[in-house]
Amino acid sequence: MKFKQIMIAVGLLVMLNVGVKGGSWASGTVKNSSGGLGYKVWTSSGYRKEKPVPLILMLHGCMQNAEELAAISAINDLADKENFLVVYPEQSATANPLRCWNWFDPKHQSRDEGEPSLLAAVIKDVRSSLSVDGQRVFAVGVSAGAAMTVVLGVTYPEIFAGLGVIIGAEYKAGTTVEGGLAAMKAGGPDPNQQGLLAFQSAQKISGLLKKRMPVIAFHGTKDPYLNPVNTDQLIAQWAETNDYLDDGKGNDSVTSERFKETKGSVPDGYSFTKFSYHDRSGRLLMEKWIVDGLGHAWPGSPITNAFADPKGPNATAEMWRFFGETSGNPKVKGEQE
Repeated sequence: MKFKQIMIAVGLLVMLNVGVKGGSWASGTVKNSSGGLGYKVWTSSGYRKEKPVPLILMLHGCMQNAEELAAISAINDLADKENFLVVYPEQSATANPLRCWNWFDPKHQSRDEGEPSLLAAVIKDVRSSLSVDGQRVFAVGVSAGAAMTVVLGVTYPEIFAGLGVIIGAEYKAGTTVEGGLAAMKAGGPDPNQQGLLAFQSAQKISGLLKKRMPVIAFHGTKDPYLNPVNTDQLIAQWAETNDYLDDGKGNDSVTSERFKETKGSVPDGYSFTKFSYHDRSGRLLMEKWIVDGLGHAWPGSPITNAFADPKGPNATAEMWRFFGETSGNPKVKGEQE
């Protein structure tokens, strides 16, 4: 059954079961010259085709799938509450034996090529069948998915209104397997250099009018796989990219050196430091959350496993709040301090 047919059936079920709590899963596949990619969509229980809603693209980590990412993030529950759509592309073992996104491979770091082109095709496919608010499409990823989220923000900036990065790295932190592993241990190239490179890559897109790319990032101080310096570099890279995006000049209109620092803690959980960065007009543009004691895990998860830890701040809620504030959505939840 094609995706459109599946979604018509889902829509009928939703209309016939208005009182039923919880949304619904559906599946789809896209293909292009780079290959094929399957995905799953969570349609919120309140979705109606007459009213466009936000869409969040969720990219899993290595050895994960849609259901596992949905479980650790609990974002489907939030989608039902706030009425938005969630799409989960799923990497195949054929493309990567560990089902990691190939963020470190030059074949998958450019527009209209490799995995970025397939992920953009997923967004297009969902938008062709469901009523999506094109001004509120966001990309979120964890670990390898976080690194690919950064690539998407550079290669398809016109699609996304913001990025959520859980344990990620700067743009082109590595361009080989060895380079990727080295970056995981000690960080990547100079983030100012990578920030300009990201801007130059985005600038090549015909008709690009984008002036800002909001980014929120989380990292734990006890991560055994990805050095937290990577998130420092990630924010520095996007500060440089945003500095160029707003007026085409590197004049420190945005810089990672200017921030508001807020400390907080989770009851019976970890303490954290939040760094907030603003644009020249004073509008929130980026956030960096460093969580003391957190490992390689989704912070604030409702479950506990190797990649989920409930003792951290609720990353899912904070990303939704951040996206609302930076995209102009009037429905903004209270900020966790």
